[in-house]
Amino acid sequence: MRGSPPWRALPRGFLPCLLVLLALLGGAGCAESRTAPELLSVIDVVPREVDLGDRIEILGTNLPTAQAREAVVTFRGTLRRPGQAPLTGQSIEIDGAQIGSNKVSLVFSEGMQARFAGRGDDAVHTTFHGDVTVEVPATAHGALPVSGTVRGVTIDFIPPTPRRAVIEAREKEGARALAFFGVEVAAESPPAGGLVVTSVRDGSPASRAQILAGDVITSFEGVKVLSKGDVTPSGHERLSPVGIRRGGAPSEVKLSTEGFRASAPTDLLGAGIILGIAAAIILLFMAPTAGIITWVERRVSARMQSRIGPNRAGPQGLLVWIADGIKSILKEDVIPAESDRALFRLAPYLVFVGVSATFVVMPFGQYLIAADLDIGILFVIAVTSLVTIGLMTGGWASNNKWSLLGGIRSAAQIISYEIPGAVAIVCIVMMTGSLRLQDIIAAQGGAGPSVLDVGGWPWHWFVFRNPITFALFFLYFTTALAEGNRAPFDLPEAESELVAGYSTEYSGMRYLFFFFAEWANVFVMCGIASALFLGGWQIPGVSPAQQEGSFGLQLLGVFLFLLKSWALVFVVIWIRWTLPRVRIDQMMNLCWKWFVPLSFAAFLLTALWMVIGVSKTVQLVISVVTFSVWAYLLVHFIRRVQHNLREAKVALHLNPFL
Repeated sequence: MRGSPPWRALPRGFLPCLLVLLALLGGAGCAESRTAPELLSVIDVVPREVDLGDRIEILGTNLPTAQAREAVVTFRGTLRRPGQAPLTGQSIEIDGAQIGSNKVSLVFSEGMQARFAGRGDDAVHTTFHGDVTVEVPATAHGALPVSGTVRGVTIDFIPPTPRRAVIEAREKEGARALAFFGVEVAAESPPAGGLVVTSVRDGSPASRAQILAGDVITSFEGVKVLSKGDVTPSGHERLSPVGIRRGGAPSEVKLSTEGFRASAPTDLLGAGIILGIAAAIILLFMAPTAGIITWVERRVSARMQSRIGPNRAGPQGLLVWIADGIKSILKEDVIPAESDRALFRLAPYLVFVGVSATFVVMPFGQYLIAADLDIGILFVIAVTSLVTIGLMTGGWASNNKWSLLGGIRSAAQIISYEIPGAVAIVCIVMMTGSLRLQDIIAAQGGAGPSVLDVGGWPWHWFVFRNPITFALFFLYFTTALAEGNRAPFDLPEAESELVAGYSTEYSGMRYLFFFFAEWANVFVMCGIASALFLGGWQIPGVSPAQQEGSFGLQLLGVFLFLLKSWALVFVVIWIRWTLPRVRIDQMMNLCWKWFVPLSFAAFLLTALWMVIGVSKTVQLVISVVTFSVWAYLLVHFIRRVQHNLREAKVALHLNPFL
């Protein structure tokens, strides 16, 4: 039609599609224009071997220090670790890198180690292949960030030395791989790293790959070789690339790994051993411990109340606790109809796990410990909190407001007396500078030239170190006394519990765990007190090195630790049945008004003591004086007991079986 616009001739719907296409292209163009252009001049990354705490520097020229103080460094590439499949397509972004005029620097921190090399004992030497990009963010509104990239970078990240057992396991696996390849290497490595080949077995994979004696193995499957542990096949490559240096000239050969079978992961093996030891401790030690403590207290309480009937079953009642346990196993497990069945079943196990897990870090001897954790004390405090959670869960699960209030009351009681105990532990940690129980015990030994100044003599124990720690010991010991502070025995349910045997008024084996955990917890508290304040397994007059070299001395150390712990257990039982029972409200009032303030005052005094510091001679004098005061008080107490016994004119029985 004459005079009609030219777009009239276009197909219907063409213009809307064209507008959408232009919008998309415009958006893509804007998005592309907003990416950081490669304007930074960066040329290299140093060093190429990085240890924890080292500073990584990306070298460059004329970097924009006036625009920004910090940059973002991104590592894009592949991570290769001995014995593991390569991790391809990795992109690790690090913020807060410092910008200088000719370099961008950042510190290889523990956080970076976890991202590159792994955590803890899982951390392993890792080789990075890829690109390193530096991006400087824009400071002005509407401006673009700028970036620069160093391509084809190879960096070896070396984590801190792991535990000796882990190192030995990795070295053993690498030696096994070398033997499979038919390669023998020299004991000494060259300063630049690598392994020097001393001989090659005829017909072996190494011989077929034309590896010769005198060659230096520099890399294996992309990982720079620093030790035998780095020569571990990942199992993901049939022909593993091996870098060698022959006469100063580097080259690469292909080494067949067909037929090599990796051994079981050392981490799983170690975890299995730890779990096995923990299970053995619980079944062979923890159960008899709870039973024996129960038997002793029932014997003591029966004599004091002239109610010895239940204790005449078996030889002097020793088998009563076993009979009670069998009876609980055979009893019907009744769950209230209106209760939360899942929580009702879970509560006893939470309490039981919270106590039994502490046996894993209990330092029975110099090496008799299931898991020698670097944070052993922190682990104890953490897992025992499960007891409080279990009590709350049990009260809530019964769907009864009185049970819930009882659980809250018990939880509040536990918290009230565990705060002073935790502060007492913190004071000891402050004095030793370690959370590891073995280090705390080792700090309570002497290392002088004379016999009286070596080993775990009492004047080296923390309980006698100064008047503050002397008071902290008794403050902590009150937590062990309070662990089993049940209701006064004028209540019918508590009375029946003692007379008819523990847990007989409760249904099933699960509820036996509540009382089982109670008595095991008494031993745990006393064992921790022995480790923190009484020198643990150290033998007076014997150095740790001498004890380590003799199996008999190590057994003697175990006996001393158990002797101290059981002595404290018997003191707990004795005091609990000698002194009047304390009601829950009285105990909480005592804790919050006296023990908690005193514990924090002791914390401040301990900090002041550490700041002031005393010489070794002054410290020894203070320890001897404190020990002498304790010995005088003990002798005075014994004499007062003898005087009261003579005045009462009662028959004295020293039969340990009562």
